[in-house]
Amino acid sequence: MKPGRSVVSVFYFLEVFPVALWGLYEELRPREVDAIVAKAPIAYLPWGALEWHSYQNPIGLDALKAHALCQKAAERTGGVVWPPVFAGYQTMKPHGRFRHTIEVPAETVMALANAYLDQCADEGFKLVVILMGHFGGEHVKALMHVADNWRAVRHPESDMQVWATPENQAPEEAPLPGDHAGAYETSLMLYLRPELVDLSQLPTEGDIIGVREVYGVSGEDPRGATAERGSELSAAIVDGLVRGVARRLGS
Repeated sequence: MKPGRSVVSVFYFLEVFPVALWGLYEELRPREVDAIVAKAPIAYLPWGALEWHSYQNPIGLDALKAHALCQKAAERTGGVVWPPVFAGYQTMKPHGRFRHTIEVPAETVMALANAYLDQCADEGFKLVVILMGHFGGEHVKALMHVADNWRAVRHPESDMQVWATPENQAPEEAPLPGDHAGAYETSLMLYLRPELVDLSQLPTEGDIIGVREVYGVSGEDPRGATAERGSELSAAIVDGLVRGVARRLGS
């Protein structure tokens, strides 16, 4: 790989995955993809939405954080990180008629997920990790349904596994309490993509959690978000992803 590319295939020496070769799918050349798949046939598919995340966060928060977390996991396990998918069902639009939100029907989300999985199988991956940054309950159910049925129903002949999980549930032994635009998500963004967060867009006083129709926040008050907490949350999620991948591939 040429020096200076934004993401390169790199080698890490770790306890579980002694050598990790990874890259961003859209930036890799064909032989680079082949080399990664031969060594670490893992595909990370970050999935989110275009959705209101209050005034301090970007519209694409869900997929952006999932994409960043997938890259951190791939640095340790190896594999290919696919471009983030911005297709969310059960968003803030039907919940509170919030603008700057794109609601995608469940049928479309499921069809898109099946198409991605079909192509991942064709590429030779043995495990696909769909990391959901969007937590809408019905959205999660839709992608979990696809993950559970892709091999069991659609492709029983395939040996490719599919693991779909909201990012806060990636630490399977100790799931994290996710939120919507609250201290959890805002802290993650302050750590992963700090240039996209502006806490000054929120009022310094008054209740914003109870005024859901204005701010669209659930969970802890985002005005208490910190990059330090985001770092801790990120580490827990990535550790969970690494353990989950090792468990499914038998280390």
